[in-house]
Amino acid sequence: MLNPSNPNPIPTPPRRSPALKQFCTYLRLNHQGGRWLLEWTTEPRLRRNIQLYTAQDPTFAQLCDRRDDGTGLEQFWIALALDSLPSQGWEPPDRQQLAFQHLASYYEPICHQAARTIAHEHSQILWEDALTIARLWLQKPDKLADILRKYQPNGPARFSTYLQSVLIRNIKSETDVGRYSSWRLLCKAPDYEIAQALESVALGTTRISQLLLARKLFKKIYMAQRINGGGRKLGEIWPAPQSEDFAETAKFYNARRLSPSALPEVAANPPSNPEQIESWMHCCLKALKHKRVRENQIDSIDELEEKQGLEIPDPATESAEAILEERSEAEVSDALGSRLKRIHELFETELKGCRSILEVQLGGRPVLIDKDRILLLRYGIGLTQTQIGELRGIHQSSVNRKLKSYRTGLLTALTQLSQPKEGVIKSVQFWLEKNFSAPNRADLIAQALGEGIKTLKNAEDRELLSLRYGQNLTVPQIGDRLGMTAVEVESRLSHLETQLHNFLLTTLEKWIDEYVDKWLYGFYKTALEQILNQGFNLLSPDIQKNLKLYYNHRVSREPMTQGVGLDEERVHYLFWEGICQLETYLIQHLSQRLNVLLVGRVERQRIAQLLAEWLTNLPKSDSGEQANEL
Repeated sequence: MLNPSNPNPIPTPPRRSPALKQFCTYLRLNHQGGRWLLEWTTEPRLRRNIQLYTAQDPTFAQLCDRRDDGTGLEQFWIALALDSLPSQGWEPPDRQQLAFQHLASYYEPICHQAARTIAHEHSQILWEDALTIARLWLQKPDKLADILRKYQPNGPARFSTYLQSVLIRNIKSETDVGRYSSWRLLCKAPDYEIAQALESVALGTTRISQLLLARKLFKKIYMAQRINGGGRKLGEIWPAPQSEDFAETAKFYNARRLSPSALPEVAANPPSNPEQIESWMHCCLKALKHKRVRENQIDSIDELEEKQGLEIPDPATESAEAILEERSEAEVSDALGSRLKRIHELFETELKGCRSILEVQLGGRPVLIDKDRILLLRYGIGLTQTQIGELRGIHQSSVNRKLKSYRTGLLTALTQLSQPKEGVIKSVQFWLEKNFSAPNRADLIAQALGEGIKTLKNAEDRELLSLRYGQNLTVPQIGDRLGMTAVEVESRLSHLETQLHNFLLTTLEKWIDEYVDKWLYGFYKTALEQILNQGFNLLSPDIQKNLKLYYNHRVSREPMTQGVGLDEERVHYLFWEGICQLETYLIQHLSQRLNVLLVGRVERQRIAQLLAEWLTNLPKSDSGEQANEL
């Protein structure tokens, strides 16, 4: 990561005393008043381990009483960390792991000094990053053990100096010193991370969409002109962009903003210019750096162990295709699927609010049933509107009207999932005036009309909407801009609003099929499956076993006869007896609870189909082992 243009002074950690605290505390970064502060925080697990050894080991207790800089305790933990002898009965099973953590805690000031040195020598490296890299590396027992074994006590350097030099070399290796620049960071960061960074600094959806598109175009132009074709040698630092890079980006941005694939909030806002593109790129960089600095704040040693190091690939192994790889815009937009969990609760609430809806116990759970039983018969049993009318003694048109009423109510609830403005469905113009320049992605109507705008093939049409509803120009101003009369502008706008209105109506019909009907089918089929579960549990064990072997494990009746020790006639009887009992149980249960007689040929056929579907999806059971034997 990179140093900001106005770096904060590197803070100095306070002294630790007494010596015991040097082996159970770690540095914690706090950001207060616009600057970084360092403080020592106790790790409870390490403190408890020290208390254990003080109580059980007299030698350790004597070392704790010494008034020195902690070198005696350091040697104690080194010996324990490198010792492969069996532990004593009172020692924890992970004593060596804990010993390494005590040493890592003791060497925290050396990590800080290494980070300070790196930051002074290489201004492009944040000292917070350098500190994190050093601590992450030192928390690896194999790395620390290797350092302890290689160090020569009789050599010219003290261990603290030796360790600091090792940490400095590792930090340089991790950060690719000499090849790192802010522009490399901007090009390598994925879209979703930049979007998260921009959201964290409270930028709105509209501005984020603009910046993401501009960054995507800038990246391709910068890579083509400065990295792949700019005379840069492999391994050299990524150069700063030139003014023509921003000008070229602005040119492509203005062309893309009116393309069918452009997001509505991008198309709705005015064109950009080189100065604005440059400002946007610096805004992305600032937000990205701020995000990564926050992520490097560590709350505990356990979290430090789990935190991954900075993975910076070597430019020698990079390909142009890998660098130009992009995530889809769908990953940084609010997907409709993120709201599906709320739809079930929303639809149930809507149904409960209908005066004709009753709550009936089916299969041990409450189910919402209309007084005519139309919803269950249509979406649960699967009868047609005509069949329902004959069964209930009402006209087919009445069945259709009632079903349409329920579906429309659920659709209304769906469109109000994010509380859109009242009347938005009826007035496309209203939505354009209120939401065109900054559509709410959580609003389903806004999302549908946004997709409708993308279907406009004519760039002039999208420009017309942008001028009228994005930049809020008057009709005469638009006419002057586009060389049209006021009548022509009004006519074109009216035509576009009608086109979007028709698109919205088509989308609403699609929602009925995709969400409303799908939910109704699932809701009532689940209720019937609960009844069948109850009926299955009432069957004899032999019948349950036969049905599970046949439907769940696809064992035919001939090997089943051999496996269960019954003759073929008996197996055949149990098989069909189980199916008949389940059909009868379902029909009787519905008749008692709903006062609906499903005894006609059509109704019995639908019950048989439902039962066959349910048996085919029987849950796995302990009969699987027996099936394998067969």
